[in-house]
Amino acid sequence: MNLCDELIFTRRLVLRKMEAEDLPLFVLWSNSREAYGSYLTPERLIDAEALEGLKSGLFWNGSGRTYMIVLRQGPPIGTIHFWLRPEKQRTAVFSLKIALPEYRNGGYGTEAQKFLIMYLFERMEIQNVEVYTDIDNHVQQRCLQKLGFDIADTLAYEDQKVIRAGHLFRLDMPGFKRHPTYRYHYE
Repeated sequence: MNLCDELIFTRRLVLRKMEAEDLPLFVLWSNSREAYGSYLTPERLIDAEALEGLKSGLFWNGSGRTYMIVLRQGPPIGTIHFWLRPEKQRTAVFSLKIALPEYRNGGYGTEAQKFLIMYLFERMEIQNVEVYTDIDNHVQQRCLQKLGFDIADTLAYEDQKVIRAGHLFRLDMPGFKRHPTYRYHYE
C-alpha cells in the first residue's frame, strides 16, 4: 500500500488514513448522538476498543478502510468508511458521517463521497458501490442520486444492532463511466 491509498485530496478536503492521534476524537464522536445525527446509530466505542482496532488493522486492511475527513485548512469534520462485501469482493459499501453539525449541508459529504467513489472505481477497480440509507434521510438520498446512484432495493438493514427501514443505493461501473459528475471536475 502506498501513500496514494492513505490520502485522497479534494478541492476543500483531505481524506486521510485514521492514525493514533485521531482516536480521542474518533471515540468522542462514536459516543455522541449529535455527531451521528438522526440517521445513524452511535458505535459507543471506548478508548481501549478503538486502540485495539487501530493496532489490529480493523480500521485499515485489505477489505476496508476508515478515513478521517479533514478540511484542508481546518479541523477533522467526520469519517468515511468503506468495506468490501465478503460475498461479492468486487462490491464496496461505504458509510459517511459528518460529525460536526455546523459542516452538514455545506457539500462536504458530497465532495468526500464523490472522491471516494472515484478512488474505488479507478484505483481499486471495484465493479459496484453500495450505500444503505435510512428511508427518511432525504438529503443523503438526493446526494446519492446526484452522484449517479439508483435505488437497488428497499429493505430492513442493521445499523449497530438497530434495525432500520431504508434503501440500498447502487452505482455500477458502467454508470460511473457515463456519469458527468466523475468526468468534469476541477481539482
